[in-house]
Parts: sequence; structure tokens; C-alpha cells
Amino acid sequence: MMPRKLLVLPVLLALVLLGTGACGSKAHHASDTSGVTTASPGGGEQSPGGTGPGGAQSPGGTASPAVCPTESTKKFAKTRFVADAGLAFGAFHRWIYKPWQAGSFKSGAQNRKKTIVKAAAAGAFVVNRLNAGRKLVNADPTLCKTLKQPLDSLWNHLSGLTGKLKSGNVDPNEIGSVGGAVEKFRQEAAQQGANIKDKTPPNV
Repeated sequence: MMPRKLLVLPVLLALVLLGTGACGSKAHHASDTSGVTTASPGGGEQSPGGTGPGGAQSPGGTASPAVCPTESTKKFAKTRFVADAGLAFGAFHRWIYKPWQAGSFKSGAQNRKKTIVKAAAAGAFVVNRLNAGRKLVNADPTLCKTLKQPLDSLWNHLSGLTGKLKSGNVDPNEIGSVGGAVEKFRQEAAQQGANIKDKTPPNV
């Protein structure tokens, strides 16, 4: 009689082959429809690689209006987004950006380890509030079309920075770069009537 372990191997192999075949079928179906144009919300044709109203594109070249709502799905989405972003920016500037300006992250700086620990905790708070803001932006038709991509990009930058702060291995120059990205997004939001002002967050 064939050992039990050997009997298991053909079964696993068959499952893998079936899964590969299914994935290949899905990939083939997707490639067949890559050139199909779809109607945009405005009534015209919109190709998968085109831009939607406001010229906004989502990652990968797909027009972002396809995933944006046509009407608000959350009450006071813009107001709540501004509040969350204000708390996030306030925490970033108080515990990360200002210490960076003071040189507190440089090797040999006094209380450097303590500064990094505080910055890592602040970074986690920033990422949390911006993630809440992303959900609110996605719930507002106008903000979604104009701020979804910039906010997703900013969130990714801050998430990466926070991870490095937690590990204690952060390049101080990166903090300055992220600070510039924060201010750029603030300006983009202001153009949509979302004026984000730093708010004093609770201790983090």
C-alpha cells in the first residue's frame, strides 16, 4: 500500500493545477476586455486609461470616478475630513517635524532615542487619523475625484516614515521630504474648499 504522505502529494498537485487554470482563465478574460470603452458619468466614452472629470486618475491609469460615489454617502464628510486631517497634521508637526527642524533626530543629539519613540507614537496617530480621513474623502463625490489619489499617496509616505521611526532606523532627510508633501496636500485640499489647520491633538 502506498504511504499516506505519498497519497497526499498528487492531491495537492491537482489542486495547484486547478487553481492555476482558474487564474489563467480569469487573466485571459481580463485581457479580452482591456480595450473596451465604457460610458463616463458625463455621458461620453471613457477608456480604461483615460482621465475622468477634473483629470483625476487612480493608480494604474484607471479613471478614479469609477470608484467615486455620485452623491455623498456620509454626513458632513468634508467637515469631518478637515477635522481628522487637522489632528493628523498637528501631531506630525508637533512631535515629528519640529523636532526634526531642531536637529533632534541627528546622530548624537541629546535625548534622540526618546524623541524617536515619541515620534513613532505620533506617527501611528497620524496614520490612523489620515486613514479615517481617506474614508471620508471616498464618501464625498468632489473630494474623491480631486483628493483621493493625493491623500492615498500622502498616507503611504507617512505610513512608511512611521514604520522607520518604530524601527529606530530613519533618515532625518525623509522627514523633511514628508513635511513638504504634507504642505502640498494642504494646498490641494484648500483648492477644494477644505481648509486644513493644525489642531492640537491629545497626548499620543
